[in-house]
Amino acid sequence: MRTRYGCPAFLLLALATGPAAAQRAPEGFRDPEDGRFDLSDYLLTRRGLLPMPILITEPALGYGGGLALTYFSQSLAEGAREGRDFAIPTIAGGVGFATAGGSYGGALFYFQPYKHDRFRILAALGGASLDLDFFGFDPDGPLSDQPIAYTIKTVFTGERLQARLGDTHLFIGAHYSYLQTETAFATPPPEIPEQHLDVNVAGLGVGLEFDTRDNLLNALRGMDLTVNATWFGPSVGGDESFNKYSVQGLFYGQPTTQWGYGLRVSSGFATGDPPFFEKPSLSMRGLPDTKYLNDVTVLAEAELRYSIDARWTLLAFGGSGRVADTWDEIPDASGIAAGGLGFRYLIARRLGLGSGLDFALGPGAEFAFYIQMGSAWR
Repeated sequence: MRTRYGCPAFLLLALATGPAAAQRAPEGFRDPEDGRFDLSDYLLTRRGLLPMPILITEPALGYGGGLALTYFSQSLAEGAREGRDFAIPTIAGGVGFATAGGSYGGALFYFQPYKHDRFRILAALGGASLDLDFFGFDPDGPLSDQPIAYTIKTVFTGERLQARLGDTHLFIGAHYSYLQTETAFATPPPEIPEQHLDVNVAGLGVGLEFDTRDNLLNALRGMDLTVNATWFGPSVGGDESFNKYSVQGLFYGQPTTQWGYGLRVSSGFATGDPPFFEKPSLSMRGLPDTKYLNDVTVLAEAELRYSIDARWTLLAFGGSGRVADTWDEIPDASGIAAGGLGFRYLIARRLGLGSGLDFALGPGAEFAFYIQMGSAWR
């Protein structure tokens, strides 16, 4: 489930609007280069426990909040290597959230880089109870305007191992996930005859990632290409046998000092008979997560950036996607479009990290806003 969240840094953006604001910024949060509000030194030298408030604005969940507690084994600056201002340390923590719509959950996570980031291990364990709406598999069907409410309760775990191939930008990896789920519909939808659906889902997969981005947090140049394949079934601990595949490309460019662009293309498809909540879905600003899902999805989204000065950037974004039962039906499927405007403030110059807001309109002029830390794409 994708969520958008904020941190204390974002709440201080008002301090960064100009020279007068910089005069009021605490000395430790002022950039020596331009005198404006900046969190580089704080983030680079921070170690130990870091609490971070969370604000959820995901339309599928409703408004809510929570708290994340993250432990850094060393500061980013302490782990720096030659030619770098920072390196990723071991990170562990936990997060909990609740929304006005009745959803809640929490998780523990652990990230460990090895051998100067040649190997990466990520693990998570958690649970959630989510109150959502089921819109069916046809964007033009009757449920698209009259969805059926349901609650899904899950306990989950996931692990991923990645290894860099030599000195290249190519990572190869393996991943495993397990979910124990209980789903209850207000009334059984036509596509799912069971009002109560209890199923265990387990999958083992492999992935490739080619990443030349100049900044993992907020790229301006480069690309990130990922391919994943996951096989689910009783042999790895699940109840149902099916397969899922995904491909995504992120492309960034900065032709001039002021103008930049980003392009995202992605596709997901499933074979067999996956539970409805495991079917690929469209994930894009302006579209509620899990609303548009089916066995095949395709999506393209573009972003145009304009830098007012070294700190402030305006952006416009938009895209369209399609969902269908099969690849043959994709050309005739209805396009689902969304787009909007946003801004970023370079809140940590030495890390290249920007923070800001995106305002989006989806089908039927449905409005949503997202608090962003870094790029909107992962």
